[in-house]
Amino acid sequence: MQCVAARSHWSSPGELARPEDPPSTVKPAGHGAIRGVNIGGVFLIEAFIKPSLFDQFSHMSDAEMPELGKEEAKRQLEEHWDTFVTRDHLEKLVEVGINWIRIPVGYWAFNLTREEPYVDGQLPYIERMLGWSRDLGLKVQLDLHGVPGSQNGFDNSGRRGNTTWLDQRVNIDRAMDVLTKLADMANKWPDVVYAIEAINEPSKYSTPLEKVRSFYEEAYTTVRNIAPDLMFMTHDTFADTYEWNVLVNTTWENHVMDSHLYQMFNEWVVTFNESTHINLVYDTAKNITIFDNTTRRVVVGEFSPNCPTTNCTCTGNYGSDYTQFTDEYKAFLKNYMDAQLDVYDGQLLGWFYWNFRTEGAPEWDYLLGVEQGWIPKFPRTAFPKGSDNSAGSSSSAEHGFVLQSIGILALAILVLF
Repeated sequence: MQCVAARSHWSSPGELARPEDPPSTVKPAGHGAIRGVNIGGVFLIEAFIKPSLFDQFSHMSDAEMPELGKEEAKRQLEEHWDTFVTRDHLEKLVEVGINWIRIPVGYWAFNLTREEPYVDGQLPYIERMLGWSRDLGLKVQLDLHGVPGSQNGFDNSGRRGNTTWLDQRVNIDRAMDVLTKLADMANKWPDVVYAIEAINEPSKYSTPLEKVRSFYEEAYTTVRNIAPDLMFMTHDTFADTYEWNVLVNTTWENHVMDSHLYQMFNEWVVTFNESTHINLVYDTAKNITIFDNTTRRVVVGEFSPNCPTTNCTCTGNYGSDYTQFTDEYKAFLKNYMDAQLDVYDGQLLGWFYWNFRTEGAPEWDYLLGVEQGWIPKFPRTAFPKGSDNSAGSSSSAEHGFVLQSIGILALAILVLF
């Protein structure tokens, strides 16, 4: 997680139709816009997504906490990988209009040394999910969420602390090895894996943009040498939109910029009232939409309506009981979600909600949000190849969400162990 400052201004939304493609045309990758969810907290675990995995340590201080050992850790994690995301979850997502999933993975699933405090064994479960996605007509983005040395110092990279990912060539070489294996996986599943993200949330606050761009250049070449037609995604590093051109090579083909937008993790932002939160959604959109129309398509790779107006701190307060939500708060969640979808679905290439489900953090739980009514159902647009409906439906299908008008403050998030 990180507290980040506001991005610039944004005007009210314009027409949903785009008169022409931007200069960097992204090849069609399915039916309509990207409407996706993150399958987070599975292969990079996060305590707020599945707190029960950490309950065994809840009564202990850091000094008292035992080392499980790799054998026991792997046993517990294999049970988690096997049960936390199931085919039933993906079927439910498809039924409410989701057509993409983003799968975050850590480098240790593909390139692990003996001395590192991780376990591998994730690949059969990742490929099982790809098989389900093929059966259901879902498209998949594989997301390198953590690299050796940590790209941001956040726990979601696999390790809190210093950012040393570019300090040693061996870290870059290992990251490129993982991207090679992800591209190989994409070639093995060409009708399922449509995109790879080079790295999740490298931070401009710890790494100069020029160095991130250099990593992106090498990552692009690595992926393109294996999978020339794959969608190649890069994160904006939490930079302001006027800095994004530094991160882009205009010769890259089928390239998409990923931006993560949250209105929390900032002590000033969490003081805003409900209408200000909603109005500010459109503020950030102005410059992002311009970039999307003129330079590169943009996907919002992480967002949620989680923007509490009470009891929210920069470190995040994730646990809450949705059965105690007032009608007024549910209405706020719906209106705030509608405003975000108005932009991300209506004006950009699409979106990935964080997260598909949680154990006890309702504002982050897509399936629960749909069930409770603060997230809209979309027409189904994911169909197995060759099915009667595989011709797809238009991205302009009716959304059913309320249009708002005026602005936002964009923030970036993450958490993971």
